[in-house]
Amino acid sequence: MSVPNFRDVAGPGYSTPYGPMRRGRLFRSNTFQISSEEMAALAPLGIVAIYDLRAAKEVELRPDSELPGATWRHTWVPGLPREVMRALRTAADLREAMLDHYRGFVTDPKKRAGFAAVLSSIANQDGPQLFHCSEGKDRTGWVAMLLQRLAGVAEEDVAADFLLTNDLMRGSRASLEMARQFFGDRPDDFFVPGMIADMAYLEAGTARMETDYGDVEGYLRRGLGLSGEQVERLRRRLLD
Repeated sequence: MSVPNFRDVAGPGYSTPYGPMRRGRLFRSNTFQISSEEMAALAPLGIVAIYDLRAAKEVELRPDSELPGATWRHTWVPGLPREVMRALRTAADLREAMLDHYRGFVTDPKKRAGFAAVLSSIANQDGPQLFHCSEGKDRTGWVAMLLQRLAGVAEEDVAADFLLTNDLMRGSRASLEMARQFFGDRPDDFFVPGMIADMAYLEAGTARMETDYGDVEGYLRRGLGLSGEQVERLRRRLLD
């Protein structure tokens, strides 16, 4: 498939204390560029909204395919700034920047505003929906983690789902080529820490979330400004 990281946020129907997660409601992916044949295959899913978390330049370079029946919405969440990337010298520097990037999902007001936009829209929109960034790894992985933890999915299942991106995106060079357009020509090894799903990144973000807001619901309500009703709508949408 030309969108290898397209999948159901509920996985196989992850177990929760309230029963299995509800499949067919929320989907995640990398950049949504699909063929006409794939479009026909996805039509039965009935997706009504696509949330694109990428920056405007990312969208311009690789625009999404139009999916009949789905409204495209730009809900930007900042990635690593160009000036930060250009200042990095080694792969170790990039790994540290990625750890800070995930902590910024909690501390950076612009990143929180982007996550608030996509999650409040999902809460307020009926029907199956899709959200994605470039590789479906960092910004998308954070949203998926929030939804799964809100539903009560076990930590080991959340971790396995996050790391699945490494298998699904193996061999993809599209994002590597885009990284060079943004940040200049570097050896392939330099980009590796920015091209993988690393549990250390997710743990850095979640540790900061728990320090600042206690838990996922505290982050959603006090960090992102979602109402109690919106949080409950999200939870109901995720569960049978």
